[in-house]
Amino acid sequence: EANPPVEATFKVDVLGKSADAVAEGIIDRLGKAPASGCILVLTGLSGTGKGTTVSKLQASLPNAASWSNGNVFRALTLLAVTHCEQSNLEFKGEVLTPDLLQKFISCLEFSKFNGRFDIRICGLGYDLLVSEVANTVLKEPRVSKNIPTVAEMTQGEVVCFAAKAAELMRADGMNVLMEGRSQTLDYIRTPHRFELTLPEPIIIGMRRAAQRMMGSALEGLKRNPQTDAYH
Repeated sequence: EANPPVEATFKVDVLGKSADAVAEGIIDRLGKAPASGCILVLTGLSGTGKGTTVSKLQASLPNAASWSNGNVFRALTLLAVTHCEQSNLEFKGEVLTPDLLQKFISCLEFSKFNGRFDIRICGLGYDLLVSEVANTVLKEPRVSKNIPTVAEMTQGEVVCFAAKAAELMRADGMNVLMEGRSQTLDYIRTPHRFELTLPEPIIIGMRRAAQRMMGSALEGLKRNPQTDAYH
């Protein structure tokens, strides 16, 4: 669906607020929802502090888990690369037909394994749990370098997979934190939607420019520790 019906989004002005204060305000807004489990969607421009806020929320909410599509894309890329290797094909986007991508998606299962939620990769000779290979097999160069190609072609499938996974966790009493771009997260159904904002978006650019200037200055000091800044 090109334009999904999106629930109302509560905007949080983060100017002058600490990440703790932002998280506290969001938790207050959730009311009693976390007691039984909920899905929380957090959007906002890059630089508004989404990642830090999610970390604070995860530490404060009961039975909380943050969801990332990253490992889903990595799992699909592993399957795509392996298919090409087994078929003696050069890896390229043209090889990844819709039918083939659906086959790869069907090799992924989200459920409870060993008492906790995980993604199982089962197919093309693999039977792996993502939590056990996230920092090994899924970080191999043959996977990492090809993620952009696979991600570009599987956005819709991964969003659907994420939505089902989030609902399974919520139904189990978990508080699922999903952070990212609204274009993607608009497809996740939940009444708990928040957007981090700044009254003047240019502030983000100013802050980034200041960070770059500070980084350059520190690099200069490292190269010339005896440099007199006031000459």
